[in-house]
Amino acid sequence: MNINPNFVDVDFTKQPQYTRGDNATRPFRSSRPIYEAGEPQTPEAKWPEEAEKLEAEDAGLDFLVTRILDQKSEGSCVGNAATQQHQVLQAKQFGIDNVVQLSAISMYQLIGSSANSGASIDDALDEGTGTGFIPLDTPENRAKFGSVVMPPTGWRSPRPSGWEATAQRFRFDESLVVQSVGGMMSALFNGHPIVVGRSGHSICYLRPVYSGGKLYVLYANSWSMDWGQAAGKLSGGFGLDSLSYIRSSANWCYAVRSIITP
Repeated sequence: MNINPNFVDVDFTKQPQYTRGDNATRPFRSSRPIYEAGEPQTPEAKWPEEAEKLEAEDAGLDFLVTRILDQKSEGSCVGNAATQQHQVLQAKQFGIDNVVQLSAISMYQLIGSSANSGASIDDALDEGTGTGFIPLDTPENRAKFGSVVMPPTGWRSPRPSGWEATAQRFRFDESLVVQSVGGMMSALFNGHPIVVGRSGHSICYLRPVYSGGKLYVLYANSWSMDWGQAAGKLSGGFGLDSLSYIRSSANWCYAVRSIITP
C-alpha cells in the first residue's frame, strides 16, 4: 500500500483533534484468556510473507471497515475503537452488506464518567462482552429497531427504553487479552481486530504491513475521514504505527475472535 509518512507514528497529543481518552494508568485487569496461550501463533519469520499475502489479496481487516467513526471533541476514543472492532467482526462473520452500524456513545456511557473523563479499554472489553452496544440512530436502524437507537456522540444522550435487550444482541463473544508483539501480529494475521491504547488515545489495529523491510500496523482512528490516509475501501481515517509504538501498544490491548450472533 502507499504509505503517507504524515500518518506514521503520529503523536496523538499534538493533533488538533486530540482529547485524552485512554486511561492506561493501571495494570490491565481481566480474567479472560491470554491470546498467546491458546491461539495459533504466526512465526516471526513468516510475518513478511503473510503481510504480503493480505496485501495482494485485499484480505486485510481494513477492507471490512464500513465507516470511520468521529468522536468529535469527546474523550470517547475507547468506546469508538471498541465499536469499530465490533463492526469489523460483523462484516467478517455476516458479510459487509449486513453490518449494523452501532453507537459509540452507547458504549462510552458505560465506561466513562463524563464527556471528557476518558475510559479504560479493559472496561470496554467487559461491557462489550456483558452489556453490548446500542444501534446507531440511522433510518435503516430505526426501521429494524424502532426507537432503540442512539447517536454517535453526546454524553448526555438518553438511553432509549428497552435498550438492554437490544444491546445484548451486539456483544463480543470470544475475547482475549494480548500481551506481546507476537501475539498481536498473530491475532491480526488470524483476522482478529485489536483495540489498543497508547499516548492517551485508543485505536483499532487492523493489519500488519511491511514497507521498505519495516513492520507497521495499520489502524482505524476515530477522528473522521478528514484525518489520516486511505486504506481498504475508504479515502481516509487510517494511520500506521511502526515497531516502537507497536511494542508499547502490546502492553495495553485485547483481541476479539467472534461476536454474538444477533
